[in-house]
This record gives sequence, structure tokens and C-alpha cells, in this order.
Amino acid sequence: MTVPIASPFQIPSALQHLEHEPYNLDPYPDDFDDRNEQTREQSFESLVTRLSNGNRTLRAGVWDEEEDDEDLWMDQSRLQSLYTLVRKAMSLTTETRETFIDTLCETLRLLCRILQKSEETQTQNFRDAFSCHLYMLYSVMFLTESHMVDANSANKTSESLVHHRSVCTETMLQTAAAMSTHKNLLWQRGVADEAVVLIPCRTAYYLLERCTGVQARKALCGETAMKIIAQTVQSEDAPMAPILASIMDLMHSHEHMAPMVAEICGNLSESDRLAMELLREYGRLDGTGDAKANGIKNVAPFISELANLQPEWVLQQLPHLLPHFQAESYNLRSALVVTVARILQFIHPNEVNDETNENQRSRGQQDYSKTRDQLLDLLFERVYDTSSFTRSTVLKAWVTLITSKMVPRNRIIQVAKVAMDRLHDKTVLVRKQAMQLLTALLENNQFMGHLEPKPYRDKLSQLYKDIDDNLPSNIKTARNEALLSLGDEEDKEAVHEVKQATLAAVLNEVGGWDGQEISHEQQQYKNKVDALIYVQSALDFIEVFEDGKSHLESMILSANTSDVTEALRFFVRARHFQLPCAVTGIKRSLALMWASEKSIRDEVLNAFVDIFIALPGSEGKTTLEKSHIANNLLALTAESTLSELASIEEAMVLLVKQERIPAGVFTVLWTLAVKSQNSHIRASAFQLIAMGAGSDPTIVDSKSGLRSLLDAALGEFTEENKNWKLVAAASAALQRIARPKPDPTDAKFLIIERITLQLQVVARGEWCNDESTKDTEQWFSASEQAIKAIFSISPEPEQSCADIIRGMHESTFQRQCHPLRLARFFHVLGQIALSLLVYTETLVGAVRRARAKKTLRKQEEAAKAGTSATVSGEEHEDPIEAELGIAAEQEAENERKMVDITENEILGRGLIGLFIPSLIAVVSNDSGNFNAPILRQASCLALCKLMCVSGQFCEQHLPLLFGVLKRSPTTALNIVVALGDLAFRFPNEVEPYTPYIYALLREKSIKVRRHTMMVLTHLILNDMVKVKGNVSEIALCLRDDDPRIRDMARLLFHELSKRSNNPVYNLLPDIVSQLSQMPNKREDFRAIMAFLLGFIQKDRMNDLLCEKFLQRFEKSSSISQKGDIAYCLSLLKITDRSIKYLSDNFKTYKDTLFDEDVRRSFTSLVSKAKKTLKQEMRSFIEEWETKLNEMAQNSEANENAGARANARKTNSRRKKKVLNVIEEDNGQAFTRSPVRN
Repeated sequence: MTVPIASPFQIPSALQHLEHEPYNLDPYPDDFDDRNEQTREQSFESLVTRLSNGNRTLRAGVWDEEEDDEDLWMDQSRLQSLYTLVRKAMSLTTETRETFIDTLCETLRLLCRILQKSEETQTQNFRDAFSCHLYMLYSVMFLTESHMVDANSANKTSESLVHHRSVCTETMLQTAAAMSTHKNLLWQRGVADEAVVLIPCRTAYYLLERCTGVQARKALCGETAMKIIAQTVQSEDAPMAPILASIMDLMHSHEHMAPMVAEICGNLSESDRLAMELLREYGRLDGTGDAKANGIKNVAPFISELANLQPEWVLQQLPHLLPHFQAESYNLRSALVVTVARILQFIHPNEVNDETNENQRSRGQQDYSKTRDQLLDLLFERVYDTSSFTRSTVLKAWVTLITSKMVPRNRIIQVAKVAMDRLHDKTVLVRKQAMQLLTALLENNQFMGHLEPKPYRDKLSQLYKDIDDNLPSNIKTARNEALLSLGDEEDKEAVHEVKQATLAAVLNEVGGWDGQEISHEQQQYKNKVDALIYVQSALDFIEVFEDGKSHLESMILSANTSDVTEALRFFVRARHFQLPCAVTGIKRSLALMWASEKSIRDEVLNAFVDIFIALPGSEGKTTLEKSHIANNLLALTAESTLSELASIEEAMVLLVKQERIPAGVFTVLWTLAVKSQNSHIRASAFQLIAMGAGSDPTIVDSKSGLRSLLDAALGEFTEENKNWKLVAAASAALQRIARPKPDPTDAKFLIIERITLQLQVVARGEWCNDESTKDTEQWFSASEQAIKAIFSISPEPEQSCADIIRGMHESTFQRQCHPLRLARFFHVLGQIALSLLVYTETLVGAVRRARAKKTLRKQEEAAKAGTSATVSGEEHEDPIEAELGIAAEQEAENERKMVDITENEILGRGLIGLFIPSLIAVVSNDSGNFNAPILRQASCLALCKLMCVSGQFCEQHLPLLFGVLKRSPTTALNIVVALGDLAFRFPNEVEPYTPYIYALLREKSIKVRRHTMMVLTHLILNDMVKVKGNVSEIALCLRDDDPRIRDMARLLFHELSKRSNNPVYNLLPDIVSQLSQMPNKREDFRAIMAFLLGFIQKDRMNDLLCEKFLQRFEKSSSISQKGDIAYCLSLLKITDRSIKYLSDNFKTYKDTLFDEDVRRSFTSLVSKAKKTLKQEMRSFIEEWETKLNEMAQNSEANENAGARANARKTNSRRKKKVLNVIEEDNGQAFTRSPVRN
């Protein structure tokens, strides 16, 4: 006879509670043998065998026990065996534990099968057995999983453990399905025991909370765990309250749970009960406080994930969720934004397509249309959210809607304007999403394949005319009457208003035709009106991008790599759609070829390839036709500036080197350069050929190429058209080839000789028109390039230059010297002198490199020979030469020759020196005969070039140069730039004149100030001029009227602050001293100091500046200066030391606290100290604040009393003066009275 267990079986709160009433179980059965490990294991095995044998009766599939049976299957002995095995599960051997778990799972499956086959409600014994085994399976799983977590190996489990975990979870799923499906057969009157029903869910919770990734989800049977919860919830009387509480707690505690819970709800497609309850709980969330601390951050994604799976359910509960847009947590707001976007995709008109019931469809569309408009307005409002993360999420949502074509056409313009506006956002993430939204708008635009405005404008004019010519009779009559009422005097504004009113009437009239039967003519008219609306929308769309062109181009100049990258990608897409702003944007972006970040340079190159070389959409893998590429490049260079051409050249050099430009492109360019009758196309083609030759000289360096260049660029065509741009481009191409060796038998050498002769003709200006100043101005750059080309290809360039000078001398210095010829002569003179200097330095450098190469070769040979090798007599001399310093002496001799050539030969003994007096006379212009502007500029520039050659010449003529700078504003820009070169080459000679250079920053001319600032920035950053003593001039440029000057000044101080010694700190006292003595506006001084003190970050520097400012406080003579010093103190970073120093030196500034400005600055210091310093300093700060307030009140009272006393003194003086005047008048009257009598 068996002992029954206490019935009904109550699920304990802990496994050990089974040892108490009413079960009174023991840790081990009475017959358990634990004398040693072997007997202990045998005892465990016997318990498992006993349980397995007990399942034999269940395998028949029938539960035939009654309530009063004497031999019960589920008795106290079986319960004891289960308890012992579960409690000691981790003490069992792996084999025994696995056998036990298999037996337990088999028992539950058998009980579930019996339940399914039964036709009547099961007995209490069956319910007790079912509950007990289910609880034991849960307990053993909990113990096993807990052990694995403690061992920190949840993701490194063995295959056997994963298998048994899978078996257990499948068993749990089966029991959950049985309890849900057959609840009336299991429970009496169908009233379930919640504790038993929730056991599978408890198992699922424990598994899901560790499914942090794909691998973990697979290893922990996450899919089955989710099915367990779904199966439990499907029951109508499922215990929703505890399930909801557990799920919400899981989502609050674990960030990965929200998507999984949404997936559970999504899988319950036939039942929205769980989803609706969770959405109501979501609506009751408290969005205040720290989102990370209270778990809101983890819960927030649930709604957006659910909207992806079941948007209709979320739409039903949306009114309860929208108040979260006002929550403090940006996570909630961001999740709601994503949810709204998903709902908008769901309620798009295309989704409503019920053809079987048109009335219902129309009604549904109307309702959805209203909802859609409200939700779109919400998204537009959230673009200006306080959180940058939410703003970014909104823009990302717009990108999704645009790419899925879910935005109504009448909202596209508004979206584009919002995206353009967000380019001003202070957060990089928002700007990035705004650029991506603009790109998405382009790629998904509804206005055909291109966005060039001209065709749209032409079409719009035609449509306006057609509509106006065929107006409906009633509208036409009203229009004519309105025009007649204007009278004879036509008012353009009034006429325009009439036309606008007519168009509005037409739109209203045609809009009323929808749903009506209309004639063929009316249908055609309606089509034209629709086309008009379409074309006008396209033009409005294009106008948004054109109006925002400056904002888009500013992204190119951003300091953030992400901004630059997204802007480049946008302009690539805009160029493919022929958007006008893309051309200027691409040209502006080419300047990034000089960026320091390699990623930006690579992005620019990729953009260059995508736009001009590759087939659109091929990502640079497939190139266009060679002629197409050539035409693209010609169009790019046609109207480019010099700076843009330099950037294009850098890109071309790299692309040719990387072989990303097909070689056939240059063949096409050569054909155009030779055969085209358009001189501009020839010039552009030679420019591109020269750029390509910078990487591959063979493009030009061939007999056929040189012959073509001679005929096409230096022959009769150029002489007739006088296209100096063509000559300059051809000369630049010649500079890419190597200097040939003299060989009269070589055809290539003979061609180069002819080219050299033609270059001399160009340099002499024989083709110039003496009646055209513009022609000479264009010739300047061509002659400069021609002279450089001569020095590159001529075997004897100095002889060629001498011929040029002699030829120009004969044609220039005649009886009457023409100013244009004299200007050309001086220009060539200066350029030849500068080129001779470069040529000399190149030769000296070549000699130096050859000697170094020879020495290295000898060292390598000596190293190969070894110490035991026999050396020759010549090799014996090398160590002796080294010891005597012969090599160093040769190097020094070369340097002396170099100095002699530059100082004495080029400008002294050479041909150029003969014309220096004439040049000086023209520059000084003492006689006043040389006043032609072009002559003044050319002569001054030539003088500057000669000064760059010789230090002595430079020092001798610097006074003349600065004198001309003061007298001649037309030459100021050239001289300022030249001074930068002179300071770089001869810093010692120019150093005494540094204050004069700084003084140019106060010139009235914006261009002079701008060029001076640019030159000084270059010199200061390269340590070529002293900044101390004159830095206040640059500081004042921070408040210059010209924005480019302000930006350069900011850049200079920003670059200085990056240096290790932070020169800005050392310059600040000097700046304060000089600015305080200048008659500047107070707001200018304070704005400058606020900017500069922002670079002081170290506490030590702040403390020292605090001391220096207080020392200057005593030396300041006026209260306004002391107010400025107090303001500087308020900008400093407050530390413990600085506060103590301010308090200790209270007497320094106590007498100035009556002034409101000073008092305000010290009050700001106190507020800042309270916020930043530690609590230990609070009492000290409060004491200092009390002293400040008391002294301020006393000082103010004393100041007021002094003011009243001064007023009384003033009044008394006035009274005395009046009395004295009266007395004098009385005395004079007394003395005059006898005379009158």
C-alpha cells in the first residue's frame, strides 16, 4: 500500500520548502546508501530507475486511477525520489543527470498525451502528478541553467547540454499547449491553477533574459521560449496580470527584450490581447527622470518593433501613446517617431485597395487621409525636438518614407525645406541625416529623370499660354472685366494679381470636374491644368535646392569628415540629375584634394570619377565613352579659376597614376587640341594634357606629341587668335618632360629647338597688341609659363633668356618708350631673374645629390668587400679625405659659389643688372612720368622678384618698396604678397619692417587687409615673423567687418592653440595691455577676450592669468579699464587656488565694487564657483560673497555720498561766481555814476 501525497499539490515558493508541512520530505530517502561515492552514485541511479519503471503504466496512454485507489502511481515515495534527484542534480554524474531529465520529460509528455485522449475531467491525483512533475522539471532546469551562468559559460555549452535544454523547453511548450487547449479536461470546472500555468512562462523568462544575441538565442532555445509565452497567452482565461508584470519587468531590465516581446506579440496574429495590454502599459509609463536608470531606454523600442510587425494594432492605441511626445525621455519620443513612420507606411492610400466594396474603400481612404495628415504634421513638428537623437530619428524616418514613396506630392517641397533647414543643426548626426534625406529626395523625385530648370520653365510658359487662350467662358469674361477696370494706366502689380486670381479660379473650376462626365475638350483642358501643377511643383522642388546652395556648399567646408562625405555624395547624385547647384558644389569640393585626411581625399576622387568618368550608377566600375569623358573634363576646366584648376590637376595626376582614366581619353584630347577651330577648346585640351603629363610624361614626351604641340599651340593659329591661355597650357605641358641631351641628329631634339625659339618669340611679346592693355595682362601669365618651359627643356636656358632680353631691349627702348612694352620688358626681366635663381638652386641640389649618391655607393662597396679585402690606392684616400674634411670643404665651396651667383652674378655682373637703374627709376617715379597702372604694377612686381634673388639687394630697396606701398594703392596687393615671400626668404632683412606690415591690417581697403592677414597667417604659423608686440593688430581682426578676415584671424589663433606651448596663453597679457590703451568699443574688447580665453583650458594657466589680471587691476587708471579686467576674470576657469587668491587680494578691487559692471563680473565669478567647486569650498565661497556684497553696498553708498558732495561744491562755486559778478557790476556802476551826472 502506497502513501499518498498531500493533495492538492501546491507549488512551493522554493524547492526546499517541500521539506516542511504538508510534504515533510527529506533530503534523501530512508534507503539511500551514501557510505562512499560509489554507493551514493548507485543510489541515485536506482532512484532514476524507479522513476523510469513507474512510467510503464503511463505508456499505455490511460490514467485509470481513482481518488480512493490504494496503490497510487503518484505517491510519497515517487515525490521523495523526484525531490532528491532535483535537489542534488548538480551532484549527479552527467550520464545520470541526463537520464533523469529524459525520464522527467518523458513523464510529462505521457501525461500530456493522456490528457489529450481523455474525454472527462481528470482526477485530482492526475492534476497533482502533472503539477509536481512540471514543477520538478522547472526546478532542475533552473538549477542547471544557474550553474552554467555561475560558471560563466552560457555561450560555451556542450552539445549534449544544448540538446537536453532543447528537449526540456520543447516539453515545457507541450505542457503549456496542453494546459491552454485542454483546460476543461485538466482543471475542475475549467478553473486553472495560476501557479501551475505560469511555470512554463517562468522557464521562458529565465531563458529569454540571456538571449542577448543570435548565437545565444539559438543556444538558449529562444524561439521555443517565445512560443511558450505565446501559447500560454492564447488561452482566454490566461493569468494576464502576472504575465504582463513579468514581461514589463524583463523589458525594463534588459535592452534586448523589447524586440523579442514585440516578436511574441507579432506571432499572435489571431489574438491582439497581449499586444493591447502591453500598449496600455506602455502608455502609462513615466517618462520623467533618468531614462537609463528607470529602464525607459530599454522599453522604448517595443512600440516601434511592434509597429513593424502589426501596425494596425499600434494605430488603434495611438491616442494613448501620443502624450509621450511630451515626455522627458528622448528614447520614448524617438521610438514614437519610428512608430508614426511605420503607421504612415501602413495607411498609405495604396494599402487601401478593397475593390469589392468601393464605398467602404472611399470612406477608409478619407479617414486614413485625415490621420495621415495629422501624423505628417507630427513628424514636421518633431524635426525641431530638443534632443539631437530624436531630430536625427525624425529625418531618418523621412528618408524611409521618401524611399518607399509614401509621402504625398504636396508634402515633398515641405520635406525638402525642412531637410535644408536642418543643415544648420549644431549636431553632426542631424546634419548627416539631413544630407541623406536631400539625397533620397533627389533619387526618388517624381519629376522625370533630370532636374534642369530650363525645360521646365519653357514648358510652364507654354502651358500658361494654352490655358490662358482656352479659359472657360465665365472665367474669361470675369478676367476681361477686371482688366478693363484697371483703366488706361497699366499697373503691373494689379495685372499680376488679376492673372493669379484667374489661375486660382481655373484650378477651382477644373477641380470641380472630378467625378463628373466631361467632354473631350474639357478633358484635354483638365490634362493641361494637371500638367501645369506638375511642372510648377517640379520648379518649386528645384528652387528649394537652388535657394539652399550656400548651405550645401558650406557642408563641403565643414571641419567634420561626415559632413564633407555626405555633401560629396549629394553633389554626385545632383550632378547626375543635372541640378544646377551641383556644378558649383563640385568645383568647391575639388579644393578638398588638399585636405589632410586621406579619407576625404579618397572621397573627392571617387566623386570625381562618378561624375566625370564613370557610368552613372556603376559605382566607378564602368567608364563612359572616351569622347564623353573628354567632353566632361573640358566642360569642367572651361570656366574654372586658377585655384580650381590646381585642384583639378591634383585629382588628374592621382587618377592617371591609379590608371582610373582610360589612356584613350588623352588621344581624344590631342585630337581636339590639334584640330579644333575653337581656341578655348584647344586651350582646355592642352590644360588637361598637361595635367595628365604630371603623372605620365609620355603623354607629351614623344616626337609626334611635341610636333603637334608646336603646330597647334605655338604656331600661326595662336598668333592670329592671340589666345594666351593656349600658350600657357602648352608651356605647362612642356614643363612635364625631361631636359633632352643635345644631339643635332635626333629629330626630337630638333623639334625641341624649334619649340624653344617659338617660346622666345612668346616671351618677347612679339605677338602682343600695343593698343590693348587687356592683351598684355593676359600675356603676363603666358610669358611666365613660357620662360619656365625654356628653363625646363632648353640645354642652355640662360643663353635663350639673354636673347629674349636683348630682343626686347631693341624693341622697347626707342625714342618713345611705350608703357605696355616697358611693362612687358620689366615683367620678363623679373621672371628671368627668379627663374635663374631656381635654376641655380636646382643645379646645386643635383650636384649635392650626386655627391651623396657617390659616397653611399662607396660605402656599400666597402661594406661588401669586408675588412679582409684588398683595397686600392684610391680607396686608401677616402678615410684621409674624410679626416681632412675635404668633402665638407667642397660642400662649403659649392655653397659659396651659390651665394656668389645669387648675390653678385644674376643682379650684378649679369645682363639683368644693366637695367636695374631703369627699373628703380620707374618704381620710384620721382619725375611722375610713369603713371600707367599696368606699368606701375609690372615694375613693382619685377622689383619684388629681383629682391627675392639677393639679400643685399632686398635690404637696400626695402625702404623704396614700403614708400611705394604708401603712395600707390594700385600696387599694394602685389607688394603685400611679395613681402610674405621676402620675409620667408630673408627674415632678418625684413624683420625691422614687421610693424609696417602689421599696420596694413588697418588699411581702408578690404583687399589689402585680407591679403595682409593671409600673408601674416602664413608667416606666423611658419615662425618667420614675430607675433609678440603686434598681436593686438591681429586680435582686432577678430572684429573686422569682412567675414573672411575674421575667419582667417580665428583660424590663426586656433592653429596657435594646437601647439604644445600654447602661444595664446603667452600672448594674452600683451593683448590685454595693448587693447586697453586703444580707443576700442567695449563690446569689441570683450568679444575678443571671450574668444581668446576659450583656448585656456589648463588649471595652471587659468590660475596664473588670474594673478596677472589682478596685478593689472592695480595699474589700470580708469574704472572702465578695471571693468574690462573684471570681465576677463569672469571668463576664466575657476579653481580652488584662484578663488583663494581673489579672496586674499580683496583690497585690490574692493574700492571698485561700486561700479555695476565690476560688481556683475564678480557676481558671475561667485555663481561659477558655486557650480564647479567642491562642497568643501562652499563655506569659503559664501564668506567671500558676503564680503563682496557688503563692500559693494558700502562703496555704492560712499560713491553716492561723494557725488552729492561734489554736487554741493559745484553749486557753491556757481553761487560764488554769481555773487562776484554782481559785486563787479555794482562796483562798475558806482565808479561810472559821476561821469553820467
